[in-house]
Amino acid sequence: MIRDGRSYATRIVNVTQAQGKGFCFTCTCSFKRPEDSPLDVQEKVDLWSKYEDVLNGKKPDDIQECPGMDVPWYWRRRRETGLNDAFPGLTARKVDMQLYNKSRHPLDRRQLILYRTLGDLPDDPNMHLCAHLYASDRNSLFIVANHLDIGDVWTQMGSLVHSVTFHSGMDELWFRPTSDTQSPLDDPDGRWYCKEDWTDRVANGRALFSSKVWSSSGRHVATVSQDGMIRVTKRSTASPEEEQIIKGRETMWPPREKL
Repeated sequence: MIRDGRSYATRIVNVTQAQGKGFCFTCTCSFKRPEDSPLDVQEKVDLWSKYEDVLNGKKPDDIQECPGMDVPWYWRRRRETGLNDAFPGLTARKVDMQLYNKSRHPLDRRQLILYRTLGDLPDDPNMHLCAHLYASDRNSLFIVANHLDIGDVWTQMGSLVHSVTFHSGMDELWFRPTSDTQSPLDDPDGRWYCKEDWTDRVANGRALFSSKVWSSSGRHVATVSQDGMIRVTKRSTASPEEEQIIKGRETMWPPREKL
């Protein structure tokens, strides 16, 4: 325990896989009591209008399951064998964003991931929140590498800090089946959510992954941020060949007015 307050409580959990081997990760969680406020402001987004070129009236079931690893060699293996590693507990669909991204600079590219649980969860809010947390790291740093056109040249990759903030109450975060039909994310077999992923900073062997999570009603229910390691060199100093490869990828990027 770190702190107990009237509205907020904070806990810290250290996790180890082998005694005497140190911690493999540390989790810090902040909990709060439900709270009503007349102040509620967010960007208004209609995903099916904003991304009409790639969604084009599609429903989640029309979209291919996410690859087990979102990297070029895995895409090739999947095409050749039809095999795709399962993602336990959730189904996650990767929208083909090529039409949207091809004319855009990497910082303006986006990836949409639609997800929901497999089967029903008990009416325990913590279970539903854990499912969102589980989905929040779906291929995140791979997406950053793909947007930068380095999915086949990075040498090391790993998550350093992963943060998720829930903005909404549980009424907007349940995966329960819904009879609503206002959005393609509404489904009688269980409500879908959409992750809108991008990056806006990569330097010094580190990359920032960002994501907004949208509900079927257009509510911005959560924000994901991950500081990760993405290296494109085998040693601390890039070789001439490595520099040439990266410069070659950069010359392929469409121009951007504001960098």
